[in-house]
Amino acid sequence: MTNNTNANNIVFKEIELKDRDTINQYLQQERFMISDISFGNLFIWRLARKIEFSIICNCLVIQTTYPHKTPFCFFPIGSGDKTKCLQILYTYYKNKNQSLEIRSIEKENIRILEQAFNKHVNATLNRDRSDYIYLTQNLIQLSGRKYHKKKNHLNRFFEEYVGFTFETIESSNITELIETWKKWDNIENNEALANESKGIISVLEHYNDLDLRGGLLRFDNKIIAFSFGEVVSNDICVIHIEKANTNYRGAYQAINQQLLLHCFDSILYVNREEDLGIEGLRKAKMSYNPDIILEKYEVIIE
Repeated sequence: MTNNTNANNIVFKEIELKDRDTINQYLQQERFMISDISFGNLFIWRLARKIEFSIICNCLVIQTTYPHKTPFCFFPIGSGDKTKCLQILYTYYKNKNQSLEIRSIEKENIRILEQAFNKHVNATLNRDRSDYIYLTQNLIQLSGRKYHKKKNHLNRFFEEYVGFTFETIESSNITELIETWKKWDNIENNEALANESKGIISVLEHYNDLDLRGGLLRFDNKIIAFSFGEVVSNDICVIHIEKANTNYRGAYQAINQQLLLHCFDSILYVNREEDLGIEGLRKAKMSYNPDIILEKYEVIIE
């Protein structure tokens, strides 16, 4: 893709599977911890909103546009000239009578924004979008008093469903998994859940091309839970999707632990993404004792 150095020449391209290598080339130049910009995440949610990218000053810029909304972008990614990239982006949006809006900024990058525009930047913390990051071995072992209840739930699952098996997601079980998910899927006219479901099916249909790691639990020859994620750097992975049949008590706790044990046990940290401000989800994520709550900020440069 063309490297843009002039605001008048910027073109954003919608993300497709064939862009994976290009995008990962820039992601690999960074040590990032946020979940938003991994290719797996972008690919899942590209059906829910327009997700595009452009290369500006040898930086990857990802732009997102929700239906009937003005676009925003993520902080420039890669080893290029981020200061110049931000200045060009500002001009690009100004020419379109829009503001430069950046979301999911890690705190350390706010300083670069201030240097780029030579002024104080009012950054707003979005707690609902902040990521929960855990030490992987803590979620595998569930050792100590703070994980006592979690370990009990997991042990009850092991006792009640003796003979359950864990399988990695692969060509031999993907068709069955897609059909199982379609049976579970009960979106009830919920647009967010409908978009998530489309993303899950699309990922599973292209699973072998996405370099994801995933697994499922099977009991009595039936799939009862599945989950998948990806490694985004040497020491962190992101879990994108985790689903279970709630008729099987403890299935969520079991797939959480088993996926990490079988697929990500050598990775130091696991990012289990945000809680979206949903009270029950926040309580559940906090109950696993995050090692880091990665704060993400939002900025509008007028």
